[in-house]
Amino acid sequence: MCLEYADVARDEVAVGIEHYGRVEDPVTAILAGIGRSRDLTIDDLAPVDEFHLGGAAATAALVADLDLRPEDRVLDIGSGIGGPARRIASVVGCEVVGVDLTPSFVETATALSELTGLDDRTSFVVGDATQLEFASRFDAATLVHVGMNIPDKSAFFAAVADQLEPGARLGIYDLMATGDPDRLSYPLPFSSDASGAWVASPDAYVASLVAAGFDVAEPIDRTQLALDATAAANAAGPPPVSLATLMGPDFDAMFANIGAALRGGLLAPVQIIATR
Repeated sequence: MCLEYADVARDEVAVGIEHYGRVEDPVTAILAGIGRSRDLTIDDLAPVDEFHLGGAAATAALVADLDLRPEDRVLDIGSGIGGPARRIASVVGCEVVGVDLTPSFVETATALSELTGLDDRTSFVVGDATQLEFASRFDAATLVHVGMNIPDKSAFFAAVADQLEPGARLGIYDLMATGDPDRLSYPLPFSSDASGAWVASPDAYVASLVAAGFDVAEPIDRTQLALDATAAANAAGPPPVSLATLMGPDFDAMFANIGAALRGGLLAPVQIIATR
């Protein structure tokens, strides 16, 4: 396996690492919030390790539509601290390989998989999602709230296609443009400013996927799912850990801005299933 950063993408990689790698010791911060390090479950970690709109509910919907099997080998691109990868491995029983450009996230993902007893089915490597090269192909891949940080989606999806077996499915769950991205206010959970944000419309995603040789199902707007999950979380009261644990003092501003973008019709969480 070889995972390297292309020279042309080094500035973009640096921006991503700076934005996401804000906490020096994420594992210690997470465990301190939870109050224990033994007998951890994926649901204990979900408020902090599934940091996409809709959280675990959105992951579950994506997994269901991918129709994964225990014998499948799945690539989770932009795996963060491993929440979706662990949920897939736990629910389906398959092997999941996660790749992320933030070293502290990969270290944290590895440690949390050990603490939840899922290290036999999950593994994580540092790498640039736009420069993928593995020794063997995968039966499926997931991309959860990652595409907003990828400028050339056509080249990216072509690279992903090269890592998939014929007939493999790619499950995408991204924030996509449903209005004018120039009207977005920053910081946002996926970028501190416009220099690290490349938000595209569902139609643009579909066009890039088709150009890369995928058959693409109709995009599904998951806004209601995300709103319902947020309402349920609010009703349950504040969790012991949350995305604020990772994102630091900008957390409140980020989520105020993402809420405004959703209400203003600028962004929507959208799921797309594509088949190679």
